[in-house]
Amino acid sequence: MSGHGRSVHYNSNYKIIRDRELGLRRKLGHQDGMSKKIYTNIGKDHGKYTSKCVDEGGVFNVEFSQDGKLMVAACQDKACVLFDTYNQRIIRKLEDAHDKCVNCVKFLDSQTFASCSDDGLIKLWDTRNLIKCKQTFSGHSNWVKNIEYSEREKVMITSAFDGSIYAWDMSCAAADPYEKVFIMNGLMRTKLTPDASKMIIATTSGYLILVHDLELLQMYNDMKTFRPNLYRLMQISDQTFPASTMFNYLFNQGRSRNRIEFIADFPNRAEVISSIQVHPMGWNVLSRNLSTDDTEEVTRYVCLNQRSG
Repeated sequence: MSGHGRSVHYNSNYKIIRDRELGLRRKLGHQDGMSKKIYTNIGKDHGKYTSKCVDEGGVFNVEFSQDGKLMVAACQDKACVLFDTYNQRIIRKLEDAHDKCVNCVKFLDSQTFASCSDDGLIKLWDTRNLIKCKQTFSGHSNWVKNIEYSEREKVMITSAFDGSIYAWDMSCAAADPYEKVFIMNGLMRTKLTPDASKMIIATTSGYLILVHDLELLQMYNDMKTFRPNLYRLMQISDQTFPASTMFNYLFNQGRSRNRIEFIADFPNRAEVISSIQVHPMGWNVLSRNLSTDDTEEVTRYVCLNQRSG
């Protein structure tokens, strides 16, 4: 084998991984070779999988339709952009979908999606007629950051930086058919598992709230005076507050609906849990958080199946 051939063999991905598995010492020039392999590929346009939203600013969220034919991007500059996933082309721009940046989009079925914005509104869109939105929902008093949908109950869930989670009955034709589900200080993000049996709430106080055996339309009555931050303070300080202990029943393993669990065992003393993403099968949730001293940003998997009680 020629010297050139040996060099290619040495720098192959398989050889590098195999040498590391065997604990072999790195050869002279190994680091330079690796740097060349990695950095010469950065910045290259790899063609057909790249699309740009042109002047629509940052993309805050993307969502595929149930049939996979469409993708919608929620954009910084008040816009929603629709893509054809077959040829990766932009097929429609809703340039003034909202009055402020669009934070999230969510398909409710293969034709209908909802969008939410810093303008405090949620809008419903039909992809077959995008001249104007199908319906506008108002109720939040601050930036709306998340949209979820429970197919089982035909309910859309929205959460905002006003600390509130609302449930919108999508079978009702009224303009603003919302029910207040939950309210708390420091609410960051809200997600449902795919079967809508659990709700995961991220907070700015370094813990997740997991609601098991979820019944959305009963949640407000079950938790209307519950203050999670006060209960969490009682746990941290190891002191008993009568106002908090009266809600111990919400954590009881025998509860048949809306049982609460706190997840706070983050290895880096988490402060703000800025985002969460649920596994497509509902097996676990991936969270991203900042440490209390702002020196670390950590992602962590939490298994949901083992916590179902």
